[in-house]
Amino acid sequence: MWRKIESEFSRLPSQATVAKYMLETGIKVDGMKLYFDKVAMSHSQLATALEKDKRIVTSTVKTINDDPRLYEIYSKLSPTCNLFNMALNMGWGVIGMDICYTGKPGTMGEITSIIGEGGISIRQAQCPATSAGLLYIITDTPIPARIIEKIRKVSDVKTITFYQE
Repeated sequence: MWRKIESEFSRLPSQATVAKYMLETGIKVDGMKLYFDKVAMSHSQLATALEKDKRIVTSTVKTINDDPRLYEIYSKLSPTCNLFNMALNMGWGVIGMDICYTGKPGTMGEITSIIGEGGISIRQAQCPATSAGLLYIITDTPIPARIIEKIRKVSDVKTITFYQE
C-alpha cells in the first residue's frame, strides 16, 4: 500500500516519515485532527514520538487534507491488534516470509492451506501496510520443520524467517 502513496510525498521526506508511520499504526485524519481509534492525538504528541518538529506533522496532515485521494485513505484508518511482538511469550508460532510476487493471487492461500492441513490453527496473518513483500503468520502452536519445508517449496516464497525464544 505504501508504494501507492509514497509518490505523493517523494519531495517531502520528513512528511513521508510521518505519513508512513500513520499508515503503519492506523492513525486516522479527520480534518486537522488525529485519532488513534477514538483517542484524539495532538500533533505535538506524534511529533515527539517521531522526534520531529510539530510543524512537520501539521504540514503532513495538511498535505493529506489537500489531496482527496490521500484523505480518502487516511480518514478511514484504524489500528489493529498486532500479535507479532507477544506471540512467542504466549507459546505461539511465528514465521515471516518474503514473497517474490505480491500481486500474484493465491500465494497466501497456498501457504495457509499447508499450515491448516498440518493441523495448526492460524491466529493472525499480517502483511504490513508499508512493506509489500512481507507476510507474517502467527499460529496457535510453533510450526514444525516438516510444514516449514512444505512452505519453502511454494514458488513465490523467497525466504522464511522462523522466530523462536
